[in-house]
Amino acid sequence: MKILAINHITINVRDLEETKDFYANVLRLPEAGFIHMRDHTLTYYQLTPDTRLELIDYLTEQKEAHVTETDLCIYRHFCLETDDLESVAADCRAAGVPIRKEPGWVETLQCSTMLITDPNGIEIEIIQK
Repeated sequence: MKILAINHITINVRDLEETKDFYANVLRLPEAGFIHMRDHTLTYYQLTPDTRLELIDYLTEQKEAHVTETDLCIYRHFCLETDDLESVAADCRAAGVPIRKEPGWVETLQCSTMLITDPNGIEIEIIQK
């Protein structure tokens, strides 16, 4: 047995329309499907040819979790790679997206990085090699 790839990353959303607007119009990811699953819906965005982002929208009220970036035993963030970090930053600023770390070179990683937050409070790192 061996792991072949990441198939998808899932986010439980607070507001589906606001989240879709962010991923489609700010990060410019192509929508890749929708499935209605009785008590929730699944909306997909294509991250790479083989990896999707899955947004779960529960149709009943759910409790919101509150964690911080230094809490232990949490999933911290996912990272997307771009060929133009400054353009992504400009799009984020124009859309009012919270930027947690402005774009900048990280010597130890040998790349430029920035951290943003999606409409659900999910941290996303964006890098340019």
